Amino acid sequence: MLATMVLAACSSDDTTEPVVKRGMVLKANVEDTDTRATITDNEGKWKFAFATKDVVKVGNDEVTGYYTFTNNGTVFESTDAMQTTAAANWCAYFPSETIDLRNQSGDFADVAKNYALAGATASATTGSDGLTLTMKAKAAVLCIVGVNKGDILDINVKTADGKYVSGFTAKKNSADFDVQKSDTKVSLLSKQGAGVYYVVVPAGVKILVYNGDKLMKTTKDAGLTAGKYYTLKTGDVDGVEDATIDGVVVKKKWVQLWPGGPKFAKENVAKTLNWSEATAEGSAYVWGANWRTPTKEEMNFVNAKYDENLVITPLNTKVEVRSQDGVYGLLYTGIQPGYTDNTLFLPTVGGKDKWGDYSAMYLTSTVINQGWGSSLDFSISETSFNSYYFMDYAYTTETTKYLVRPVLAK
Repeated sequence: MLATMVLAACSSDDTTEPVVKRGMVLKANVEDTDTRATITDNEGKWKFAFATKDVVKVGNDEVTGYYTFTNNGTVFESTDAMQTTAAANWCAYFPSETIDLRNQSGDFADVAKNYALAGATASATTGSDGLTLTMKAKAAVLCIVGVNKGDILDINVKTADGKYVSGFTAKKNSADFDVQKSDTKVSLLSKQGAGVYYVVVPAGVKILVYNGDKLMKTTKDAGLTAGKYYTLKTGDVDGVEDATIDGVVVKKKWVQLWPGGPKFAKENVAKTLNWSEATAEGSAYVWGANWRTPTKEEMNFVNAKYDENLVITPLNTKVEVRSQDGVYGLLYTGIQPGYTDNTLFLPTVGGKDKWGDYSAMYLTSTVINQGWGSSLDFSISETSFNSYYFMDYAYTTETTKYLVRPVLAK
């Protein structure tokens, strides 16, 4: 991620002797750079742009401190920055000459507050004819996925010498930052619960990333690549679990589609179930105590407005009409970082109806409307949706049977 910066200085009409002028303007342009992570290969693209009131600190080897340039929405301005009487080497730092990485919010919108950029002039100059600096990212970003609702996140980072990362300090007269360290533990992020959180960390140096005392990631000696982000999860988002079916223990695959979401089996119960069977608990459940029927809330994959102009928009997943092994159904795909490779297929049943369409009704365990159950019902053609809605009048009788897609009970 590069920022090309031009500092235009006020100049004097008198060219017979050096005149030091106070006040400079900083112009900045930012290139879009594909910063796809190397841990996951199908995330998005970072785009960085300066905002009004952003600050850049600029110094040179002729002064001990730094000048402050503030973005007015078009350019960065400083009323006290001064040209030098002799040629000097100029360096710039964003968002400041010091950056405190402790107790970050985890919000994506706050990443830029700590996203370290630094640059220097190609050669020494007084600045009287303007300065050109190319600023480069000096930080990487961890995309921390809290997988489970009860997760407690305490993200702390160590360097190779065993010290804790606490921030950045500008390396005087160099287009770089030094890593600030602490002998005692420093939390860069403290959160509780499932979600996606973003943490700025040093790039270009070996680091060890911990959640509490649990090691999540150790980089190579070269560290993380500046300007890129890396997805780390607090737990598994797919796996296998034992199911006891007719007294026989078998392995069933499961997948999670969003942080804190249920962990769905990758296949339906082989037979359709009535209400009593679908809502049985513990060892009485058709797949045993490790599984159960999901609630209506847990089956709420997408937002659907059911009318003559059916509109379906992503909520926790996106959804497409697909065919798998000759059976038409719905393919749900995760849309949040860490889940974009995770899919769940809900097949239809019974083949085409008399109108040439396919349909399915998946029972949930939720009771509403004075004792009625709730089921996810949909009808599709081979290419598009006909209907998609929750039927909140599902039969809680012994004779009416539905498809069931179990979730892990724990």
